[in-house]
Amino acid sequence: MSAPTEPRVVRTDRLIDSLLLPRAIVFVCAILLAGLNSLIVHQLIEGRKEALVRGDEAQTLQHRALLSQIEQTLNLYEYVVSDLAGRRDTPALDDELSRLGALDAKLIDLLILSRDGQIQHWSNDGPRPDVTDREYFTALRDDPNRRLYIGPVRASRAYPDRWFFSLSRPLRAADGSFDGVIVAIIDLSVFNRDLAEALEVEGAGLGIIKADGHVITRLPVMTNRPTEERVKLPDDLPPADTRPGLIKREDISPFDKALRRQTWTYMPDHELWVITSITRERMLSLWWSSVKDAIPFWIALNLVLVAGALAMLAASRRNQRNMRALQKLTSRLETQASVDPLTGAYNRRQFDVLADLEFKRTRRHGGAVSLLALDVDHFKRINDEWGHPEGDKVLQTVVRVIRDRLRSTDILARFGGEEFVVLMPHTDLEQALIVAETLRHCIAEAAAHDTNALPCPVTASFGIATLRPGETHLSDLIRRADMALYAAKRKGRNRVEIEAA
Repeated sequence: MSAPTEPRVVRTDRLIDSLLLPRAIVFVCAILLAGLNSLIVHQLIEGRKEALVRGDEAQTLQHRALLSQIEQTLNLYEYVVSDLAGRRDTPALDDELSRLGALDAKLIDLLILSRDGQIQHWSNDGPRPDVTDREYFTALRDDPNRRLYIGPVRASRAYPDRWFFSLSRPLRAADGSFDGVIVAIIDLSVFNRDLAEALEVEGAGLGIIKADGHVITRLPVMTNRPTEERVKLPDDLPPADTRPGLIKREDISPFDKALRRQTWTYMPDHELWVITSITRERMLSLWWSSVKDAIPFWIALNLVLVAGALAMLAASRRNQRNMRALQKLTSRLETQASVDPLTGAYNRRQFDVLADLEFKRTRRHGGAVSLLALDVDHFKRINDEWGHPEGDKVLQTVVRVIRDRLRSTDILARFGGEEFVVLMPHTDLEQALIVAETLRHCIAEAAAHDTNALPCPVTASFGIATLRPGETHLSDLIRRADMALYAAKRKGRNRVEIEAA
């Protein structure tokens, strides 16, 4: 009976081996798969975090670029209003208002109101409507401390189907008392085209809101017809005297009620909030596109170890490509935030930063600093007769001519339209005059000899101002240079004028 025992023992060992070996393989594979899956999950989490960080950086850069455009637009109209305030008693002022209104299609009207709200001067020649109840008058009449007021969106009483917001400032009598208001009536579309072009990322949004919640504009536009819109601002926004430059928050949008990553900036001079936002889904879209592409490979990984490894490698490569795409977008927005896209000169915001550094250096070490303000002569006529593409070519040529003749330490910036400034360190008034005359001749000669590139002769007018002892504000230097520039234009253009003594 012992003979059959040996085969049974052998069969039992083989059975044990046949059971243990698959279990060992399964155990090893399970450990490997668990480790690999843990690694993939970790990469997904870290990739998501990095996508949010980079998306937030890109959104911040876009916010700064948009804020710069908004400030430049408002500063332009504020300058027009301030300049006219000083010329209230100029003869034929109605004609001057009409001329200025014709220069800018977005400028619906210019008004000068008496202390009781009656229209004294107007850029229009039609019947004068009653505007005594308009906020642009009552807000300045009732608050003697206001120096500027941005009015809410309203329907025009003089032009059917046109909507506007206003920018106004008070007029003062000799004793400082309230003596009327000067108003710029601005079409709502003044922001829409340029800002909409800058909002290139799908899911991005922009709002310009008064401190009381009245909406000046918002993009994308959700209706074909403008309305008087008012929203409730978040209750937890910091008070006016403690508001930081940028306020980051994630909250329900006051416009479309969607959860958005938001950046808020308060503009105290204009009493406006600028809010830009983007949905979290859009911030994660590049990351998610790589994740969902990797899901089939991830499933295969749990079935076949090699297929899983290949899926992880493919996902890693896609993540790298997407991160490079985000880096390119971030780099482009950085350039957008500091450089004028048409001419390549610095924009106003970057000029303010660089000029502030130069002012600090001058206060520490001394030395002269001069500022050139220049304006292309009859630029509107060039645009009207030859078209905006040729006008753009003129601006690009002017910047090229100027840049070729400046030092590396000089700062060239476009202030908007056809106006440019050049800040020149270590340059006194006499030296600045030589530089300005040189640039003026070079611009005229470049236009005369480059007939294939430019449609017509081009000249420029220049104003020069030099930093005075004890002067600390860039705006004072710019104002004096602008006054000299306007003197050059009044005296016939294509000339250089220095600041009044």
